[in-house]
Amino acid sequence: MTNVLEDPAPLQLNYVPDEFQGRENEASELKTAFAGSEEAPLPNLHVHGPRGTGKTQVVNSVFSNLPKRVSKAYVPCDKYDTQYKALKQICKAFSQDVDDGHHTSELQRKIGEQVEVMKTVVILDEIDFLLLNDGDDLLYFLSRLENSDNISVVTISSNTKNLESLIEERTYSSLQPRRIGFEPYNGEELYQILAERAKKALASKSLQREALTYIASSTSNLGRSLTWLRYAAKTAETTITEELVREVEASAYQEYVNQLLDDFTEHHYLVYEAVYETSGEGEDSVRTGKIYEKYQELCRSTEKEALSDRRISDYIKQLELLGVVQADYYYGGKKGKTREVNLG
Repeated sequence: MTNVLEDPAPLQLNYVPDEFQGRENEASELKTAFAGSEEAPLPNLHVHGPRGTGKTQVVNSVFSNLPKRVSKAYVPCDKYDTQYKALKQICKAFSQDVDDGHHTSELQRKIGEQVEVMKTVVILDEIDFLLLNDGDDLLYFLSRLENSDNISVVTISSNTKNLESLIEERTYSSLQPRRIGFEPYNGEELYQILAERAKKALASKSLQREALTYIASSTSNLGRSLTWLRYAAKTAETTITEELVREVEASAYQEYVNQLLDDFTEHHYLVYEAVYETSGEGEDSVRTGKIYEKYQELCRSTEKEALSDRRISDYIKQLELLGVVQADYYYGGKKGKTREVNLG
C-alpha cells in the first residue's frame, strides 16, 4: 500500500456507505413501496438503470432494514444464471438443506413452504443473465405461488428498462412489477461521492481537486470512477494529480473490467481479450468470425481447449450485458445473422 492510499475499503466496489448521496429519492421510493410490509401484500419491483448507478447497494441497504419477520434472499444472477442455480441460492438464504441431488420441483416445494409461513423478499440482481436461460420459468413460478401476497420479487437490471419486453405475457401478467428507475450520476453528484470516499481512504492533502474533477467529468459510472481513483492512489508517490489520472486511465479501466469478469470463467476473459486484440488492429468493430479465430489462437497459446462457436456467441452476449463490449446485429452472415462487436 502506498503512502497515499491509507484505507482502500471506501474505494472498493462493494463498500456500503452510511448514506447514499444522490440516491435519497430512490431509497425513499423503495422504502415507501414496502411501508406496512408486515400487514399488506408485498409488491413486486423492477429496479433499472445503467451500470454504476448504485442500484444493488441501495436495494440491499433498504431491504437489510426490513422487519426481522420478513425473510430475504439475494441472488446475483450473473453467477447463478439458471432457474436451478437460483432456486438453490434462495433456499440457502433460508438456511435450508440444498445438496446437489435435489430436483427443481423439490427446491420449489421448499420455497413454497417458506413463503407459506413467512413473508419473503427475493432479490434477483442482474436478471438479464438469468433471462438468457430459463429465468422466465423461475419468475412465473415465484409469481404464481399459492401465497403470492407473502412474497416480493425484486428484479434488478442494468440493461432492461421494461421487463415486459423480455418475459412471456403470462409471466408479466402475474408479476406486474412496479418500476423504479435509477438515472446516471451527474458530474457534481459523482464528484461529491468521490470526495467523501477519498476523505476516508486517502492521506490528507494527497488528492488534487483537478484530478477528481477530471474523473467525475469523464464517466457517470460510480464503479469505474472508484476503480480509477483507487488505481491512481496505488500508483501515486505523494500526490494524485490530473496528469496522473490521465496517464492511468486505460490501465484503471482494464482493472475495472477485470473486476467485472472475476466471477466468470477464464474463457470469458479470453473472449474479451480476443475482442480487445482484434479491435486493436485498426478496426472499429469486428465480425464474430474473426473474434472466434483470435479466441482459438489465444486458447492454443494458453493450452486451453477452445469452446464451440455457440458457447462463444453466448459469452459475447454476456460480455455485452456487462457493458464491456457492444454488438450490432446484421443479417447476411453465413448463418443468416451476424454481429459486429467493439469494446464498450
